[in-house]
Amino acid sequence: MAHQSKSRAARKTSAWFQRHANDPHVKRAQKEGKRSRAAFKLTEILDQHALTLKPDAVVVDLGCAPGSWSVEIDKRLNSNGLLVGIDLLPLQAVGHAIIIQGDFDSQEGQEELDRALNGRAVDLVLSDMAPEMSGNKLVDQMRMIGLNEMTLHFARQYLKPGGDVLMKTFMGEGYDAFRRELGASFSKIKNIKPAASRKSSAEFFLLGRGFKGRP
Repeated sequence: MAHQSKSRAARKTSAWFQRHANDPHVKRAQKEGKRSRAAFKLTEILDQHALTLKPDAVVVDLGCAPGSWSVEIDKRLNSNGLLVGIDLLPLQAVGHAIIIQGDFDSQEGQEELDRALNGRAVDLVLSDMAPEMSGNKLVDQMRMIGLNEMTLHFARQYLKPGGDVLMKTFMGEGYDAFRRELGASFSKIKNIKPAASRKSSAEFFLLGRGFKGRP
C-alpha cells in the first residue's frame, strides 16, 4: 500500500521546525541560556538605536511571556529601577521584576499595574505581543493593529513626558493610519527590523521616542 503523503499543514509545520532548529539565533539563545531568541531583538534595538536606559528607570513589559525581554531589561536596572511585566500566561520569576498574570487591558490588570507602579511614571513601554495567527492575512493584520492600539493607549496613560515606546507590528491594512496616530504622541518614529528577526517574518518594530504628554 502506498504511503499517504503529508498534508500541507504537516509539511509547513515540519519546515518551520527545521528552520527553527537551524536558526543561528536560536542556537545562540540555547547556548547562552536565553529564554528565547527574542532577547537578541531587544538588545540590538537598545544598543544600536540609542535607547539608553538609566539604571533607575521604570519599564513596563506588556505581554512579557516567556520573559526574554524582561530578563534583558532587569540586567540594566539597579535597585532603584522598577520593571513590571504582565501576561495572560504564567512565567518564571525574573530578577527583581514584578510579574503579573493577567490582561493589561482589563480593569483588574490595570489595577494590578497601578499597584505595582505605585505612582511612578514610566520611562519605557515594551510590547513584543503578536496575535494568535489564524492564517487569514487580513484578520491577523487587524488583530495586530488592535494590539498596537491597546499598547499606545496604555503608553499614553502611563509614560512620562519624553518617555519611549517599542512595539512589534506588521505592515499592512491599518498600519499607515496607526503610524500617524503614534506620531501625534511621539516626537520621532522609527521602523526597525532587527537582525534576529527572520527575513521571512512580517514582523518589525515601531519605536516611538519623546512622548509629548497627554493632549
